[in-house]
Amino acid sequence: MDSIAGFIIPLLVVLWWWHVRSLKRMLASRERILSNTQVSQNDLEKQLEQRSHRLDELLSAIHEPVLRVDRAGHVMSANDAGMRLFAIRDMNLLPEPMVVFYRNPDWLEAFSKAVHSLPEVVALPEIFIGEEVYLPRLAGLGEGQGLLLCLDVTAQYRLQEQRKTFVADLMHDLKTPLTSLLGYARSIEAFADDAALRQEAVSVIAQEALHVNSLLDALLSVEQIEYNASEQGVCDVVEVCKKVWQALQPEMAEKDVTLSLQLPESFEIAMHESDCFRVLMNVASNAVHYTAEDSALDCSLDMTQGAGILSVLDEGDGIPEKDLPHVTERFYRVDAVRTRGGHGLGLAIVKETLDRDGGRLQLENRESNGLCVMITLPLSNHSAAT
Repeated sequence: MDSIAGFIIPLLVVLWWWHVRSLKRMLASRERILSNTQVSQNDLEKQLEQRSHRLDELLSAIHEPVLRVDRAGHVMSANDAGMRLFAIRDMNLLPEPMVVFYRNPDWLEAFSKAVHSLPEVVALPEIFIGEEVYLPRLAGLGEGQGLLLCLDVTAQYRLQEQRKTFVADLMHDLKTPLTSLLGYARSIEAFADDAALRQEAVSVIAQEALHVNSLLDALLSVEQIEYNASEQGVCDVVEVCKKVWQALQPEMAEKDVTLSLQLPESFEIAMHESDCFRVLMNVASNAVHYTAEDSALDCSLDMTQGAGILSVLDEGDGIPEKDLPHVTERFYRVDAVRTRGGHGLGLAIVKETLDRDGGRLQLENRESNGLCVMITLPLSNHSAAT
């Protein structure tokens, strides 16, 4: 028994030693594999981080706002335009849910559905931030990510809204005089023997026809603003101004309005004479129409600091402050002075013509009663040089 034990015990020791050695070798091999895997993982993470940085650098070159999002709808990064638009102050705080940056429930619901549809390209509803409008599109970016590109469509949106308003207001402005024309025409047809009614109907029909003609002239003027955009003209604003006030003399005499003119001998500006006449006539006729009876108008041209500013001051009621920013919009009319003769296009024509030619229109209520209209004139090369 002792001889058997003496043989088995050393054998067990040898087997144990061999087993431990095998385990150590296996452990060392696994550690090397783990180490290599860790190195590979670190290299892969560095590559992914580098790619993310390169992608973010590429996105920073895009002028439109761009966000990089994951499949959970979290914002992972943004270019400079995206950070400004969505008020992202610190990129280190990302990722954050989209709801942190834009909180429209309906839009977020559509965004969530679009994220789950990646990599399919999805057009999302408009984003309204302040006075700006953006059209977002979500596209896939590799595995589990997407790009949210926001196109600025503010100008197109405003133009579309203006066109809708323009058509609606035009229909309203045409419907009223046409209804009146039709009504009085039927009155003449039904009561042709009534001389007094015929005279009244003819007078009203003539007035309404003049109103429609005036409206059509204004609409043609609006169209000509864009048509003449590429044609540069030159005229003497002093001569045009004198013609305008001369044409308004009968209306001024009827209201017993006096005029004070403070103009130089001549001043050349970069506008067509017809456009300049239209601008000044709209401003001057408004001044005559809304100034009080037995009052004074003041028209002067200031040429200080190399610029020309034509000012027209009246002594009327002015414009309510709430309406002042809007009176240059097409068809906008102040309710308190909404007379049947107006069409709400005069000041819009003035502003759009001046904007096109490089001028500016400014309206201010005077501390006393009345309105001050200041027109910054687009200077010609000759006037700018002098």
